[in-house]
Formats: sequence, structure tokens, C-alpha cells
Amino acid sequence: MKKLFLLLFLAFLTGCSSLFYYPTKYFYADPKKHSVHYEDVDFLSTDGTQLHGWFMSDKEEKKKKGLILFFHGNAQNITSHWLNLGWIVKEGYDVFIFDYRGYGLSKGQSNQQGLNKDSIAALKWAREKSKDYPKFIVYAQSLGGAVSMRAMKDIDFRDEIDLYVLDSTFSSYQDIAFDKLRHAGVFVVLSPLAYILVSDEYGPYKNLDIFKMPILMIHGKKDRVVPYKFGEEIYSKLKTPKKWWWAIEDGSHTDVFHPKHLQYRAKFVDFLKGI
Repeated sequence: MKKLFLLLFLAFLTGCSSLFYYPTKYFYADPKKHSVHYEDVDFLSTDGTQLHGWFMSDKEEKKKKGLILFFHGNAQNITSHWLNLGWIVKEGYDVFIFDYRGYGLSKGQSNQQGLNKDSIAALKWAREKSKDYPKFIVYAQSLGGAVSMRAMKDIDFRDEIDLYVLDSTFSSYQDIAFDKLRHAGVFVVLSPLAYILVSDEYGPYKNLDIFKMPILMIHGKKDRVVPYKFGEEIYSKLKTPKKWWWAIEDGSHTDVFHPKHLQYRAKFVDFLKGI
């Protein structure tokens, strides 16, 4: 934890927003060892940067219920994050998960502008693929929620998304940085610098009112990474006529579908049937 605080301090001194990105190249878990089939997908970001993802599906021939585009969080890469939704391929949903630039096998270096371009490209790729499915769902966790919300502003097919799921996320880079410093002991005195040195150019808080698609928000009440209040704030500002709020009483960060919360897997599958 002290190391994290030091990184925050150094990042703020240099005006760097890279503190939000912790990519790795390590291969954490192979879906095939968990009986989940996947195919490698290489595609280009809107600026030509080479990106990589996985298209996960069930090998069994059966009618598909939908396609889910998965935006993962700020650390590691798709080889760890796929575990959050990999289980749902057995329920008839195919999943496309991709790495932002600098993560996993994707080229480039992570930054707000770059991740925005990557997110737009992933949305366009999934949109084309979704034409073969009865439902198109976007599921975004943590940082993935922030980048996907901002990218939604830059596409013209938002109304084609049947469900948008925001799990444990935030809408302002400055606000989350301020909150982290405010609870960082001796660094509390630096907290006002969050509004000076951290860029919110791609903060999606500015465009929450444009979302008209159905939205499900999920947040753990014990989330210490992205505190519960950040999810509540987003939910209160959404103007969509169809929105739902799942408060996970004993939930921490992005763990709604972890083994200790298996009841939420069944609840989510039932929820999707009604969308």
C-alpha cells in the first residue's frame, strides 16, 4: 500500500495520468483448461494501433442467446479478467474481451486518448459481430466502465445496445484520484492537486445524460477500490427510462460473479432473459 501511495505522489508531481493503468504481459489463466473455447482476434484501433482480444464461445452447436462485449479493469490483461464472465458461455452467450493498448498482446502505450480510440474500435467490431445475435450486451468493469462510457459518446449506434452493464465503476478521473489521496494518510494534503494535475478530458461524467439504452449498475457496498458512492452518483444522473441498481451487500471490487456470489450468476442469466 505504501508503494501505491508513493506512485500516486510521484504521478501527481509529474502531472501523469498513467497511475490508472497497470498492464501486464503475463499469461494468467487459459480458458481451454476451464473448458471454455476461444479464438484470438486481432483488430486495429481507430488510429491504427494493433489490438488483441479473445472471442469466447461454447463449442456445442446450439442457438446463441447474445453477444457480450467485455471491457475489463485497469490491471493485468484479458488472461485474468476473462474469468469474470467466462462462465456465461455455457449459458448460450458468446463473449468478446479485448486488451487496451499496452495490455497483454495489444501494442502501444496506455493513456486516456488511446483507450478512447481502442474502446470505439472494440464497440464497432462487436457491433458488426452482434448482427448475428438476438441481443447485443456491453459489460464494463471498473476502469472499463469509465472508458466505455466515454466511447459511447463517439458512436452512433448506442440504440442498438440491448443492455449496458456498469460494474464497480466511476465517471471522473479527478474525483477518484482525489478520493484516493484524501484517504492516503500523509498524502491527504495533496488531494486538491487531483483537480489540477489529473486530466478529466475523457471523463464520462459529462455525457451520462445521453444514454437511453437499458442500464444495469452493480456495485459492492464494501468496495475499497472504487467506493460505493461513485456508483450511486452515476446511477442518480442516468436519464435512461430503464435502469436497475444491484447493491451487493458483502461485495468488494468487481466480485459479483466470484464463487462466493454464485447466486448472482443465476440472477444475471434470468435478468438477461427479460431484456
